This record gives sequence, C-alpha cells and structure tokens, in this order.
Amino acid sequence: MLETMRNHAKSWVAKIILGGIALSFVLWGVGDYFTGGNTQPVAMINDSPVGNGEFNNAYNRQVNYYRSMLGKQFSKDLLKSLNVKDNTLQTIINRRIMLDVASEMGLTAPNAVVIATVTNNPSFQSAGSFDPKRYQVLTRNMGFGSEQDFENDVRLNVMVDALQQAIVGSVQVSDAEIRERFDREYEQRVLAAVVVDPASLMDQVSVNDADAKAWYEGHTGDYKSPLRIKVNVVEINPTTLAADMSVDEAQVLAAYEARKGNLTEVEQRKASHILIKTKPESSQDERVAARKKLQAVQARLKAGETFAKLAKEVSEDGAAPKGGDLGWFKSGAMVSAFDQVVFAMDKGSVSDIVETQFGYHLIELNDIRPGAEKSYADVKDMLRTELVQAAASEEAYNLSQDLDNALGMEDSLKAAADSMNLNVTSTAAVSMQEAETIASLIDAEVRSKAFATLPGQPVEIVETDSGMFVAFEVLERIEPDVMPYEEVAKKAKAHAKVEAANKKARDIADQIRNSTGKTLDQLAQQYGQPKYISKAVRSNGVGDTASWLSRSLLNRAFNTDSGEWVAESINVPQGYAAVRVEKAVAPSDEEFNGKKDTIRKEVVKAKGEVRFTRWMTSVRDRYEIVTNEKELERF
Repeated sequence: MLETMRNHAKSWVAKIILGGIALSFVLWGVGDYFTGGNTQPVAMINDSPVGNGEFNNAYNRQVNYYRSMLGKQFSKDLLKSLNVKDNTLQTIINRRIMLDVASEMGLTAPNAVVIATVTNNPSFQSAGSFDPKRYQVLTRNMGFGSEQDFENDVRLNVMVDALQQAIVGSVQVSDAEIRERFDREYEQRVLAAVVVDPASLMDQVSVNDADAKAWYEGHTGDYKSPLRIKVNVVEINPTTLAADMSVDEAQVLAAYEARKGNLTEVEQRKASHILIKTKPESSQDERVAARKKLQAVQARLKAGETFAKLAKEVSEDGAAPKGGDLGWFKSGAMVSAFDQVVFAMDKGSVSDIVETQFGYHLIELNDIRPGAEKSYADVKDMLRTELVQAAASEEAYNLSQDLDNALGMEDSLKAAADSMNLNVTSTAAVSMQEAETIASLIDAEVRSKAFATLPGQPVEIVETDSGMFVAFEVLERIEPDVMPYEEVAKKAKAHAKVEAANKKARDIADQIRNSTGKTLDQLAQQYGQPKYISKAVRSNGVGDTASWLSRSLLNRAFNTDSGEWVAESINVPQGYAAVRVEKAVAPSDEEFNGKKDTIRKEVVKAKGEVRFTRWMTSVRDRYEIVTNEKELERF
C-alpha cells in the first residue's frame, strides 16, 4: 500500500507543476512550527511540543480570516460557537503527524513544485503574471520573516497535501456505485398529497380548564419569565462630544488645501437609448431578429428621423415615452458595456449597436458636464463637519482609554466614571426585549454582551458600529423562572387548543392514508381539505420549489415505492400531509452517460474523505496527544 501511496503522491505532485494548483494557507500558521517560547506548550505530541507562539500564529490567522469573511457579523461569541480554537489546534496536530508520516515514506516537495505553487498563486500575480514585489509585500503582511520562510512553509504544505491526496486518490469506485448514486440523485417523482390544515379545525376542538392546566404542567419550560438584569451603563458618544466642539477657519482652509485635488465634481453625461430586449436564454434566431430591428432604426436615423421619435416608437423599456432619455449619470452607473461606449462618445453622436445583458441598444449622447474642482465655498461646511467629527471620535477613543485605566484603579464602574465626571445610567431590572427601548442598551452587541455577563465580572467597554463606546457593569441578574399557572392560563389554553387542532389534523391525515378505494380528489372533497400535486421533482427539490415539498417530505417520498402512500403523515408548512408517490421517472442512459464522469468524481471524493478520516484517526491513535487546556484558555 505504501508504494501505491508514493505513486499517487508523485502523480499528484506532477499535476501541481503542470496544472498550477493553488493551495490554501488559511489554516497553517507562520514561522517556525517547531520552536516554542518560554511559556507552557499548548499541547504535546509524544515528546514534541506545540508551542504557544506556533498556536498563536495559526489561531490569529484563522481569526483574521473569519473577520475579513464575516465583516460586521464577526464576534468572539461566533468564534466560540464555531469552535475555532480547538479546530485550529487539531489542525496543527494533524499536520504535524502527517509531516511525520510523509517523512517516513520519503515524500518530498522538490524546488520546482514549490516554485510552481508560489508563482501560480493568483494572490501573488499582477495582470496574470507573477509579481515579485507583490509577493514580497504580501508574505511580510502574512507574518513571514522572509520569502524563504514562506517557501519553507509551502514545502511542508505540499508534502501534507501530497500525502492526503495519495490516500484520497487510492479509493476504487465501481460502475455500479456510480449508477446507483446517479439513479438516486436524478430519478424524478410526481407526488400528490392531501394536506390537512389545523387552522381549519380550530372550531371543531374545545379545551377546558383541566386540559389547559395539564398542558401547562407538561410544558412548564415554555412559561418561564425572561432573564432580567440590572446594569450601570456609561456612554461615550462622539455625536454628543461634537456638539461642544468647534474648529477655526484656518483649520478648515488647511484641510481644503490638503484635499482640494480630490474634491472634484465627477464628469457626468446625459444620454438617450433605444433598447430591443433579449433574455440570457434567447436563441440565436431571436438575437439576430433583435439586431435587425435596430439596423432598421439606424437606416431611419440616416434618413433624417429623430432619435427621440424613434425611441418612443421602437424602444422596449421604461424610458421610451421620454424619447429614451436616461438623464445625467456618472461613470460606473450603467452596466459595463453600456458605460464604456457612452464615456467614449462625442456629444451629439449616436453609437453603433451595443449588446448588454438586457438586449441591444443604440445610444445618443445628448450632453456632457465636465469634471471640475470644487471651490472652498462649496465644501467648507462639509470639511468643518468632518473635522469636528474626527476630533470627537478621537476624543471619544481617548476617554474610553482613560475610563479603562480608571477601572483598573477603582472597584466599580460608577466610581471610575465619577473620577472622570462621566454620567452613569442605572437601569431597573429589564428583559432583553425591554432593553431594546433603552438608549444606552440599544446597540445589539452591547445588549448581547450585557445579558451574557454575570455580576462581579470585569466591566467591558464595547465600541459600537456607530463609533460610540459603551461600558456596562451588571449589578444583578434575575434568572428565568416558571411563572404561576394563573398568570399564563389564557396563553396555556390557547396553546392547548392549537395542539388539539394539530392532533386532529394529524389523525385526519392518517385516516386519508389508510383509506382504500377512493381517489385523492374524492378524499380531498370528503375531508374538505386541499389537494396538491407536484411537478416531476428530484430528491433534492430540483424541479419544483413548492413550499409543501419539504426536505423531510422528499426524503420519505423517495424511500417509498411508486403508487404507495408514504408510511406516515408529514408536518409541512400548510399542515399535515398524507402523501402518495404517483409516479417515478427513471433517468435515461443518455443522461447517465453525460453525467457519469462528474458522478465518478463526486463518489471518489466522498469515499476518499471517509478513507482519509479513518486513516487520520488510526494514525493519531499511535501518538500520545495531551492538550494543555489551561494554556489554551489564554487565547
């Protein structure tokens, strides 16, 4: 098997050189992976430590990746829910072990492979070619001491990936497996259902006080009071600070002189067009016909007819009644092909035929407003506002830092705020919903953090998206508790009635499934419920997007024989569905032949991933791996 793996690895390495496969370096840390600091290691692999610095680099790379990918949705809580810290550590451990095995097997990454990997990486290219200067800058930005350090890391990645590809690529897939998967994915079915809506049965069910009390006692978890907290809050708001700030005329004038080269009115153009529409799916004949219409318009323009008159008569968009007038616009406002033509035209000229995703256009350029530098009088108010806002934002930041320092010397947020003459707002006990109406807690991130904090925990200062800094201290936390029945009796009775209607709907759907000798139309009429019938649909929902065709319903229907009822009634958005498979449509051999290679790759990939996971698990079992949870908590 090792020889087979070596052959696969060599084959894969050759593909890198020939095909320029780009590697992702998101998970791998930077610098020397085999050196540690003076701190305790984060983990031990046999006698080899995973150093604090090594983990820190890899973890920060992951954090920065998620921050750039998620933008404003990024948060520490989200990182925790994604288990990023542990996943990063396990990736480092797996990589170490794989490098060990690759070395034992004699797998290497020749210089030619490393060079091909680096030069074919789009991140290091400009205008489609490798850019040495860009490469140097980006590798430094990624935290590598030199290009050589980065290339050494690439060499290790190539070895690891070669080993993984060797294992994944060694799986065997039979034609029968491919056909089975194809049939499963591409078979179509026509499904029919009678769906019983519980809402239509509400008048047919009744619930007494005993029923409501029994429902309450079985669902006390649904009748808890909300979590409430009492907090002290300090707001440092740049907008409030800005109201007491001013800048003198000399500062505004200096800002204008520094920026006036960028304070310009952008060139604008006024154009009209005549559009003959096409669609992305339009045939070649339809496209030819559209062009011929515009060619006829071009002939009429040459004969002396006006553009506006012809636009009203021929154009197929909303601007036609106005003679095709599109008004004034800046470069970039229109789709690319249209924009490029307009901003290359002379005033008063008419373009040749222009194709965009909307169809075919003739364009007349009516007028041009050249770009011009804005005068001081035009922009001084804007500049003054910007300078004040910038000063207020800086002051808010400085105050937040001073407050942070004060918190280190005082025993409470109030004491720290008092030492700086900052206002403290104290709230009554409020729920998350009630907190939304309190100005100091209106920011969602602040609220979320406040309700996740326990009394006595350190005060946190949060910078909001609006640039405001909010510090909060939780004074009291009132945990949810079951409310007495008397307080929720009305709600419990309503819930119990809904459940009774749901049960009745499910029972009727079961009766429909067990009926014999009647058509679906007859059953729908008998029970006064609607009948649904699908288009030919695949198990993944392709073919019909109707909301009653839920994932659960499709899964069950595709495990039921044609002509049979699905074995249980299924809850769908419209109610409880009694579902029957009306027809199964097997995919054709022609379809199979067209998809065979794609399906083969999918099956190989799926089996390969399972094989690699099993292999990784078995190899890890040969190593003694100890995680230092205390050290890991520091990150």
